[in-house]
Amino acid sequence: MRINIGYFTSTGNTLWLCLKGKELMEQQGHTVKLYEIIKDKVAFAQDECDLTGFFYPVWGSNQPDPMVEYRNNMPQGNGQKIFFVGNCCALNGDTGFYFKQILDKKGYDVFFTDHLYMPTNFNLPYEPGNYWKRVPLAAERDRLLATAEAKLQQICDSILNGERKVDGKGVISRLAGALQRKSYWIVNGYKSHFSVAKEKCINCGLCIRMCPSENITENAAGEKVFGNKCILCVKCYNLCPVNAVLICKKSINDKKYRRYKGPCQTIKPTEYRA
Repeated sequence: MRINIGYFTSTGNTLWLCLKGKELMEQQGHTVKLYEIIKDKVAFAQDECDLTGFFYPVWGSNQPDPMVEYRNNMPQGNGQKIFFVGNCCALNGDTGFYFKQILDKKGYDVFFTDHLYMPTNFNLPYEPGNYWKRVPLAAERDRLLATAEAKLQQICDSILNGERKVDGKGVISRLAGALQRKSYWIVNGYKSHFSVAKEKCINCGLCIRMCPSENITENAAGEKVFGNKCILCVKCYNLCPVNAVLICKKSINDKKYRRYKGPCQTIKPTEYRA
């Protein structure tokens, strides 16, 4: 069976899951191809397959902006089978159920939705989760990854066996999801507060190259300028090699507000633009 998987990753958690999932499915004799939803969306839409999947981080009981845009532009499905695998640090809400409803109306057969817990990569001043979900240190990160990998094995087996599951359809999950989506404007407020600590910046230009929305430019004085196209992927914030990118001034304290450098050394999803 040919399986195409579209994904969006910010600091590597979803890419890590995609690569693990691809390996697990191919061990059972299937052909799996991964498509980064920003770079490869045309090929992902056009390449024929027997089964289509989406891997994504959960952002406030929603999918990332580029994936939402892709979903909104999907044509009629004509019964095409689809599965969703989300990941989050704490609360998934009704994300899978919410998007299943949308794509079911377009004629797709969304037969499986589930999610896994992964290390948080978003630890900011004034953000409520800062007090109970911190960016993990290495030992805790590895424990979370081991647990996620074990569940991913179960998820892949269920998908390949054609099992039906809809995660997040309970009343509490649906209420939590709706509340998160309605209040996500609070988190969106961070989009306009990005800056660079000039005394720390080494002018490597990585933040400009890695930005998926081309939101970061450089002026004539060599200063980094943030526009109004931020999608809050936090790539620049987390993956700056000297932690010079700030989200509000307090975040300059990178000991208190740790940056997440990804699930492992081999996965560094930074080069999103040529």
